[in-house]
Amino acid sequence: MDIIRKYEKHLSYWVSEKDDGQSHAINKGLKQAGGEIISWLCSDDLYVPGTLLEVSRFFSLHPEIALMHGKSVLFGNRRKELTIGGDIKDLPLRYFAVIPYPQPSSFFRRQVIDESGLLDESLHFGMDYDLLIRIALSYSIQANDKILSRYRLHSSSKTVSQFRNFAGDWIRVYSRFLRSLPEAGSTLQLMKSNGFYEDGDQFYKHTRKFSEEELKRINSHFLYNQLVIYYEVYDRKMIHKILKLIVATDPQFYKEYNLRKVEMRKKLFPPVIIHFVRTFIR
Repeated sequence: MDIIRKYEKHLSYWVSEKDDGQSHAINKGLKQAGGEIISWLCSDDLYVPGTLLEVSRFFSLHPEIALMHGKSVLFGNRRKELTIGGDIKDLPLRYFAVIPYPQPSSFFRRQVIDESGLLDESLHFGMDYDLLIRIALSYSIQANDKILSRYRLHSSSKTVSQFRNFAGDWIRVYSRFLRSLPEAGSTLQLMKSNGFYEDGDQFYKHTRKFSEEELKRINSHFLYNQLVIYYEVYDRKMIHKILKLIVATDPQFYKEYNLRKVEMRKKLFPPVIIHFVRTFIR
């Protein structure tokens, strides 16, 4: 509060009051935002010098895009700094399976909110994933190869302390995506029979069509993201279940991402050793 008051003459608006969760709080900010280009920055994270100028330049050069995203540096939590967000492999398909970029380094046009609505306040961990799918289904997205933010990890941040909860929210959003595609019937049944689908009546309005191969790839990336979550919290039962499902449905993906190595680690090392090694290398 003291820091905000120090700079309030440079701010068009600010408020500190009780809200109904992060999505609700962000929506209050989105309603107040007056610019054409929008993002949100959580209190743990930082923009690097020159970010807003680079974002303005990029959108001016690419008037056709609705969302751009760049790289970020992970830091904190006793870990070595790591640059993320530069992997462009399968990028157009991964937008539907995972957020393949750091949220603090993403920016979108106001048009998206005006036309598709604010964040879904029923989601507390997957609201940005839901927004990304809405954008990817109907608008153009482009990556930027510059570092735009620094993403802080610490013991009480949502990304660290509540990581397991992301899995459930992401399943909810991905389920909406699958039931919005008439061509995804077999994939939907596969995920439902394996516990990775949640019934509901919400759909995404769009005209996008996906081939069978594209859907298989999207689904493999979604399962891979679930694997990352359960590997981080080291749920051996879920790790085994997901690996088994990936190798059965997409053996090429299993081989390409060297998932046999994950299987071997699960078998050879008890959880206490895995947690110790992670703490040491970070």
